[in-house]
Amino acid sequence: MRTLTKATTRLIAGVVAAASLATVAQAQNATFATRVNVPFAFETASGQHFQPGVYTIRINGNETMLIRGVNSGLVMIQQLDNQPKPVSRGKAVFTHYGDKYYLRSVSVAETSTRLLFGKSKDERQTEIATGKTSSAVEVSLLQPGR
Repeated sequence: MRTLTKATTRLIAGVVAAASLATVAQAQNATFATRVNVPFAFETASGQHFQPGVYTIRINGNETMLIRGVNSGLVMIQQLDNQPKPVSRGKAVFTHYGDKYYLRSVSVAETSTRLLFGKSKDERQTEIATGKTSSAVEVSLLQPGR
C-alpha cells in the first residue's frame, strides 16, 4: 500500500508541476494590449511613419506586435528580451536624432519582458548623418497591459 501511495503522490506532484509550467508558458504567449500617447511623429523598424497620437499596442505571443492608431496600423515582428528585473511601469522607448524619432523598445509593466526593434534604413542613414548623436526618449504607457 505504501508503494501505491508514493506512486500516487508522485503522480499528483507531476501533474501539479506540469500545470504550473503550462500556466507560465501560456502567460508568456498571451495577448497583451495597452495604449500609448506619442506626442511626436515616429518611425518603426519597417520604415512606416506614424503621426503624433494615441496608439494601441497589441502583442500576440512572443513574435508579433500590432501598432494601431486612428488612421494607421502596422503588424511587425519583434525580438523578445528579458530584462534582469521587472519594470514598475510600462514604457515605449524611442531613439531621437535631431527632429526624428524611431521606436526602439516596449517594456511591459510588472514583468521583465521587453520587446526590441531593429533599425530601419532611414534610421541608419540618419544616424550616419548626425554622427551617431542620439538620445533616448521614454513615453509611459497609458494603462497597464492586459
